[in-house]
Amino acid sequence: MIAILALRIFLLIGLSFILYQDVKERAVWWFLFPVFGAIAGYLHYNESLSVLFFRNIIINILATGFIFLFSFFYARIKMKVNFFREAIGIGDILFFLALALAFPTATYVVILVFSMIFSLGLHTFISRKQNSTVPLAGYASLFLICIYLSNWFGIYKNLYFNG
Repeated sequence: MIAILALRIFLLIGLSFILYQDVKERAVWWFLFPVFGAIAGYLHYNESLSVLFFRNIIINILATGFIFLFSFFYARIKMKVNFFREAIGIGDILFFLALALAFPTATYVVILVFSMIFSLGLHTFISRKQNSTVPLAGYASLFLICIYLSNWFGIYKNLYFNG
């Protein structure tokens, strides 16, 4: 119980660092993404059957890869921009790959979609610049902090439900 509490605290601290660094500096320490992935993955594993955990992780990573592949071609063909320089940051990719370890597939898809909607809405509300880039990993971290806290305080109890 104490170990899980410590992991939860470290997870919140790591997500807070990602939020702060991405919003303020637009660069995040690279090691925060594997730390986030490892802790969130362990919490997911702890709540799941091992067979379901590994199946979910494979599906989540494949889905994330497909989304990034589609985004890459869209940026190249339709937007005519360099995907890694102008469309998305490496930190955002690392964040969403780490996020793929954190939840069962159904939950992952919902959190992925709503974290992007949340990020766009928050950035639109906060940003005064017309064409400024979105700190996607940072805003998604804030969204995840809210999701985890709502789960841990019993507001939403089925975060790891596989049915």
